Amino acid sequence: MLISPQQQALFAACHGSDILILLHGTDPRKCLAALGDAEMRPLVVALGPSDAASPAVAEETRALGQQQQHDGRLGAFVWQPLKPGQEWRHAARELLLALGRQKSAPLPKFLFLLSADVCLEQGCLAALAARLAAEPDLAGVSPLLLAPTAGETPLRVRWLGSVFDSRRQIHALYEGLAADHPLAQKRRFFQVAHEDALLLRLDDFYASGGFSACHNELALLDLCLRLGKGQSVFSAEPAARATLEDVLAGFESAACWNSFVQRGRIPLHTVQPDYQSHVLADGLDYGFTPWLEEGPCLADEAPQGNSWTEAWLAWRRAPEPASLLRLLACSEPDLLKKLVPLLRAYPAMLPHAFAWYQAQAGEMEVFAESQGLSLFQKEAASWLKGRTRFHHRLLKPGIRSLADAGLWACSLDAAPSSYDAWLELREPCFQRARVQTGAEWPEIAVLIPVYNPRPGHLAAALDSVLAQSYGRWQLCVADDASTDPDIPQLLRTYATKDQRIRLVFRQENGHISRATNSALALADAPWTAFFDHDDLLAPTALAETAAVIAERPEVRCVYTDEDKIDANGVRRTPVFKPGFDCDLQIMGHLATCDTDLLRDVGALRPGLEGSQDFDLSLRLTERLEPHMVAHIPQVLYHWRIHEGSTAGSLASKPYVLEATKRALVESAQRRGWTVEGAASRQNNFFKLILGTPETLKCSIVLLADARRAAHGMETELASALEGLAERMWTEVLWQPLSSNGARLPTWPSKTLAPPRMLPFSGSRWTEACIAAARKAQGDVLFFLHAGLKPTLDCRPEQLPILAMRRDLALVGGLVWKQGILWNGGYAPDVTGLPFPLLRGATPENLLTLCWGQFLLARHAVGLDWRCMALRRELLLERDALDSSMGSLAGVDYSLRQEAAGRFTLVSPWGQWELAPDAESEPFSQEEAARFRARWGETVRQHGLRNANLCAAPDYGWRLMLEDNAELSP
Repeated sequence: MLISPQQQALFAACHGSDILILLHGTDPRKCLAALGDAEMRPLVVALGPSDAASPAVAEETRALGQQQQHDGRLGAFVWQPLKPGQEWRHAARELLLALGRQKSAPLPKFLFLLSADVCLEQGCLAALAARLAAEPDLAGVSPLLLAPTAGETPLRVRWLGSVFDSRRQIHALYEGLAADHPLAQKRRFFQVAHEDALLLRLDDFYASGGFSACHNELALLDLCLRLGKGQSVFSAEPAARATLEDVLAGFESAACWNSFVQRGRIPLHTVQPDYQSHVLADGLDYGFTPWLEEGPCLADEAPQGNSWTEAWLAWRRAPEPASLLRLLACSEPDLLKKLVPLLRAYPAMLPHAFAWYQAQAGEMEVFAESQGLSLFQKEAASWLKGRTRFHHRLLKPGIRSLADAGLWACSLDAAPSSYDAWLELREPCFQRARVQTGAEWPEIAVLIPVYNPRPGHLAAALDSVLAQSYGRWQLCVADDASTDPDIPQLLRTYATKDQRIRLVFRQENGHISRATNSALALADAPWTAFFDHDDLLAPTALAETAAVIAERPEVRCVYTDEDKIDANGVRRTPVFKPGFDCDLQIMGHLATCDTDLLRDVGALRPGLEGSQDFDLSLRLTERLEPHMVAHIPQVLYHWRIHEGSTAGSLASKPYVLEATKRALVESAQRRGWTVEGAASRQNNFFKLILGTPETLKCSIVLLADARRAAHGMETELASALEGLAERMWTEVLWQPLSSNGARLPTWPSKTLAPPRMLPFSGSRWTEACIAAARKAQGDVLFFLHAGLKPTLDCRPEQLPILAMRRDLALVGGLVWKQGILWNGGYAPDVTGLPFPLLRGATPENLLTLCWGQFLLARHAVGLDWRCMALRRELLLERDALDSSMGSLAGVDYSLRQEAAGRFTLVSPWGQWELAPDAESEPFSQEEAARFRARWGETVRQHGLRNANLCAAPDYGWRLMLEDNAELSP
């Protein structure tokens, strides 16, 4: 194994040093200056920014450390800059693993994890080491962390311990307390420590497994819980004091933990509530605010004044909209750049939907009873009695004030809490019951396959059907030989309540497909909806579905938006779907289809369990035109999260993966394609690799601007085209985009014939493409900018193959620039203009952004002209590209073709990196006005935009919280 110079220096320095300090942060200079301790002589490894990222910081830190070592204040100093994009915990893990493997010197006794934002006071390090050495049952110790003084402001506590409330959310105990207060001098014990200043035994660190490779923000919390096994074995040492400069230090990890707790992703037994025990032991009252924020009564320590510090402490003690808005108003722009993204990213930091508060108040009442907290229990009961008043007088106005202040003016992906705001402010507008009009609305059979659900979940599912505002339904239930005797009895009880409920009890378990088909055999309604035995329907789900069927006689399938719901009835993780896209195939729940069509295709297929709904949607839509599939942009289906459900974890049903792949491949084969399935970078998604038709002839047109005309195309691009040429007949054409580019540069390929030089025909890409089409000989034209490089899992031959499909007008890919997405296809906005969806995303982010759709083939309203394939005949049509539309000519072309029944497709096999100096082409105001005049209403109403969404400033989909968002510019 190779040993780096930094590791060699570290190994050599281990002799005679009891403390190894891992110092991390963007600027370690101030912290390092305070670290020198001639008595302790610690070994310091600084994990700082790279020399290239911050040359001055790197040079001065290195010089300071070496000087301290020379003066005998440090045992040794090692500078190890982080790699680009490397997280300090990962670097520390690698370093400590390497140190643990070396045998040349004894290891230090202690490991001190220290942030560059912490400045130790004199004697702090020695006091911490003495305490840990004297108490073998102690796992780790931290200093009392104080806020820096500002003028006459009294010294305040920033952190003296981390505690967990009744909901197991983490808090900083007595934050903002005066440093000389008696409570700040008291030694305490906690289940977790502060990640910015923690002294551990190095042997314990290794024995626990160190930092987990799969944790970032929660790595230190995870380490503490493994070291302490849930016990309070960490302490803050009042005699050891330090200043913590960054007010947000440790804030991200606490916010991340609390958000995980809020979403039920932290098991209940992981930590024990201890907030109340500290407060009561200190002789203080313990209660909560109307916003259910727990804590002590420290009336004499309440923040006073109008400074930023007072605003921060007021919000931390009462995190509610009014105090948050005050804090934001007091914050400097540089701090806002850090604080606002944190608020948006972690839902626990902003108001929740009312269902969350109601559920938490009930749990707090139960907790108080179990702990004998009589006053707390009375407060919880009182809050529950007045919950309606809280909802209308505090929650909704508070959320509205934050929405008006722009807290959620970003994508839904960046701010999950915006869904809570939408539930309170916007969804009620859609919940008015439909009134049946003169048209004959259809009867709908709701199919439920049942096998050993929790009785309470099944009862709730059945109740949600009984509570439908539309009454023309029949509920067809097939019990799949449940082994729980309560289930058949529960079903029989419900069947006696309502004659619309039909039951069949299967004699042997046949899994979900056979059970659903048994339920279908009971149905005689003309329409059929699919419903799982533990999910919930919105009260208007069937009414909205029936209305669409009655209003649109051509429709044969209908689907809605959906979200997830937890055991407390709290809704989250919505999926706001686009209109029907035969390539994306994202119907999901609630799906309703023509019963005759369902039976004609053979209903559900046994053997594809886990992906049986996806397989059915493929087989259904293969027989339909796009206009025969309707989308209702309302969240009418709630997928329950619980252990063992695919809503909770895909890993609980691994057979889903194979079934998804099989369904996709077999669908393509039924359409006459030669394919194989390939996993995408998200494990439950697959994409198709198409075989090459023998008759395909492809003309590759390299569009060369002035720079490419002078320097030639990229070598990597030539290699990619060589691979394409091995699969199909090709010719390569060189189309200059500048008048001085009429000379072919050096050709980098040795196996591919040099391109045929075409004359300059205008600087507009539209003119160049049409001119090249007239000279080309292939059936498919594949336009590529000569400055592109293939990246990620690029398969360029797939784009011209796809372009042969008669239902497609244009096929493109994803264009990247300096490692971030530049253009992955245009989406329609409510303003009537297109926008490049997800511009600025990284490859890693695409796994989760926009529900992972960018990993799959999907429709768009336009493409980046630098990468597109289409049939030559389409481009030779009269006025195929309208140059007067300028930068929007490509979107104009796509929309005109869409009106003729041909779509624009973005393929995940087209992955290209654009040269850093490539120019962007923002459309002008004149072009925007011209485009709006022609296509504004079409774009506003386009199905690829869910009616609840609009473009966010960060190029994601934003939930519309404004009443007049439809009219925003």
